[in-house]
Parts: sequence; C-alpha cells; structure tokens
Amino acid sequence: MIDEPFAPAANWALETDDSFVLSKAGCLETLVKYETGGAIKPMLASSWKQTAPTTWNIKLRPGVRFQDGTPLDAKAVVGALKHALAAKTPAPGFSPETIDGLAAVNGSTVQITTPGPDALLPYRLASPNTGILAPKAYSGTSINPKGTCTGPFRITKEIPQQAIQLKRNSSYWGGSVKLASAEVRFIADGAKRATQVQTGEAQISRKLSVPSVQDLKGNDAVTVQTEQLPRTTELVLNNKKAPFANEKVRQAFQAAIDTKAITNAVYQGAGRPAVGPFAPGEPWTPEEAVPVKADPAKARALLAEAGVKPGEIKVSLIAYNEGSGFSDLAAVIQQELKAVGVKATIRTGDYASVEPDLLSGGFQAALLSRNHLGDMPDPAGYLTADYTCKGNYNLSHYCDPKTDLLIEKAAATKDSKARYADYAKVAAELQSRAVDVFLAHETESVAVASGARGFTVHPYYTLTANLSLGTK
Repeated sequence: MIDEPFAPAANWALETDDSFVLSKAGCLETLVKYETGGAIKPMLASSWKQTAPTTWNIKLRPGVRFQDGTPLDAKAVVGALKHALAAKTPAPGFSPETIDGLAAVNGSTVQITTPGPDALLPYRLASPNTGILAPKAYSGTSINPKGTCTGPFRITKEIPQQAIQLKRNSSYWGGSVKLASAEVRFIADGAKRATQVQTGEAQISRKLSVPSVQDLKGNDAVTVQTEQLPRTTELVLNNKKAPFANEKVRQAFQAAIDTKAITNAVYQGAGRPAVGPFAPGEPWTPEEAVPVKADPAKARALLAEAGVKPGEIKVSLIAYNEGSGFSDLAAVIQQELKAVGVKATIRTGDYASVEPDLLSGGFQAALLSRNHLGDMPDPAGYLTADYTCKGNYNLSHYCDPKTDLLIEKAAATKDSKARYADYAKVAAELQSRAVDVFLAHETESVAVASGARGFTVHPYYTLTANLSLGTK
C-alpha cells in the first residue's frame, strides 16, 4: 500500500493534478518518459524527430495496447491529445498557445505542429498532463481511467477521496510486473501517513513532515529517502497592486525576510535558503546566485526611498492550509515584517477557497510552493506560465516584454547549454527586481518499509513495474 497526501479532485481531468495521481499510481503513461536528473527517453513513443522548426513527427512504440485491448495507434493518440487541448483550462505546458496542430500521418506516426520554433516539444510530452488513454475513456461526461490506461497497473476500484485499488496489467507492453496488486490511499494527515509505515499498514508514504522524519529515525523497519526537489517556496507579491507595484517596496520585503532563519526554524534542515526560483546545482541556476542576506536596516531604508513612512504599510498575507508549514512560515514572516514597520495580517483557508483571488489578482501577498518542472521537465513551462505577460499562472502579475522575448528565445533553442544560460538570466532578473521573495528550496522525504524494493523518489512515478515486496 502507498500513502499519498493529495486525492484526485477534478474527476480525473488530465489537465489538472489528477493526471499526476494516475501517473504515480502506475496507470497513466505518456509518449515520453522523464528520467531522474532531467533526461528524457522513449515511453509510448519509440522516437521523435523535428522535421522543420515548427513540425515534429512522433513514432509510436509498436505492439502497445490499452488495458481494454484496443491498440495504441496514431488516431487514438491524436484524439487523446486533442482532448487535452480542448480543456477549459489546458495545462500550461500543452495548450493552444504551445500547440498549433495534431494529425495522424499514418497508423504509427503522429505529427505535431507548433506556433513557432519549439525545441522542447518532447519535454512537453513527458508531462502527465499529456497522458494517453483509450478512446473509451473520453466517451462520458468525465474521464474514466478504469481499463483505459497503458501502464503496469489497472484500476479495479475507486473509493472517492479515499483510495484506488489496482491489479497487475498482465499484458503490459513493458514486460513483467512484479506486484500482483496494490492500493493507493489518500491521507492528508502527515503524521498518520508516517504511522502507517511504522505499523506495516503501508509500505511507502510520501511527503513526510520534518517531525515525522525525526520520529522515524532509529526505526530499522523503515528507511527514509530524502531528495532535493525542483520546488521552491516563495512569497508571491502582486506587482500590480499597492504596495508591490513599487520595486523598492518589494526589495524591502526581500531584505526584511531572513531565509536562513526560516529554513532553520520552519523546515528544520529539510530545506535550503533560496537563491532565486532555481536551487543551487541545477543547470539553469545562475552560477553567482546566493541567498539574499537579511538586513532590516536596508529594508527600512528602501521603504523610506519608496516614500513609505514607518507603520504606513499594511499587508494581507495568504497562507493556504495545504502548504507544508505555511502557518508557521506566515507567523515568522509576520514578525520579521513587524521589525521593519510593516503590519501583516494572515489569511488562511483551503487552497480552493483562496485560488479565485490568486488567479484574479485580488490579493497582495501569498505563500506558494511551486514546482518549476511540474508543467514539463524543463523550466520553460514554469517561466512561461508564471512570468510572461500572458502567462496563465502569472500570480505576480509581472510583465516585462524583454523577459517574454528571452523566455521565447530559450524555448526555441536546441542547444541545452545556451537555453539554460537564458533561463539563468531570467532567474537573476526575477531575484534582483524582487518580483517575488524566494524563500526556500524544498526536499521530499518518503518513508519506505524495509521490504520494499525498486522504489526511487520521483515526481511522476511511484508504483512501477519494478516495485516489489520481500523480507528485509
């Protein structure tokens, strides 16, 4: 059994995070596979080729069948991808803004055209948002993944908001599947997820809290795997709303907040002070990037330069309940801002209750945990969605045509070294202008029972054909 923190919440709509649930459950697969470390390799596609600056041909893997027995052919793939494009709110990495056309060249080849030169199309096809289901999955009012996936496991039962039960796909194209069955449970309580691994009720429990990791130390029956994530906690500042339309005010907030103290107090060593949107060691992080040193005196001076008198600024800070440690984080930030004469009030609530204000711009500041490889295994999706003028997740309401052009240029660049250099330039600009205050680079800790074999922490895959159970 596997414990996950988040249940599907959108009737399996693949343009949402529900697609990640299906992918982690070993049911949903994509044309391209995302390897740990950022590389990509064939999955349902056997190869791909850019035949023109705006045209890609995708060759499908022969002999693959959906779990209902129907063949994976070009017509089925085109239908699935068209469904993704037709969503009311398509995934940022695969939308009408990034995809111009889809066509079946023949039974085994799909042609995809893009509005402009796009070197990253294969990366887009690795996102679970572009998962491929059998035509039958799309015949109802909502998507039905039962028996329509291609993965090593098929869903046999769904208990809404609680669990999905799965059995081995004995006809899996990828070969033998070691586990005969599995269950994925959705448990929001992190302490309960950790306890279930200790008691043997679960074999894998994802996204452990820092206290839970401490509790598991010394338990020989459980191993804790901790990996650096491509995820950063940030304080999103609404650049179009007072007081954050003023760059000096944003920089003052950046100087007032002590990221080192935050990672020590809130994350207790399970995070690193942020150096910008990307973490040290990533190929697109500026080489010279370092955390901004807390300097309350500088913060007060910047506020004075902005024409702000002590005690004049009052800010509402959103901290949604699902954010790991957000209530503690908000309280720390509140005190640090108070020290420079800023009064901050904290607004809490479930993400669903605050999202309308975030998307409409009806807020001043908000805590956010953001995966910069969530839209696809390359930062272009994240940068486009969050920091271009027309980005569909631009909560900061930041708009600079020069930044747009640089991101567009990078996405069209085949040479990864040159592309990463452009991403680094964007990251440096976001940090220097304090578009947002980047707080901490996150890790994920997963509890694994000693008998579990073949598990590796990965943002897309948990239940795989190679996962097995045995004795210690």
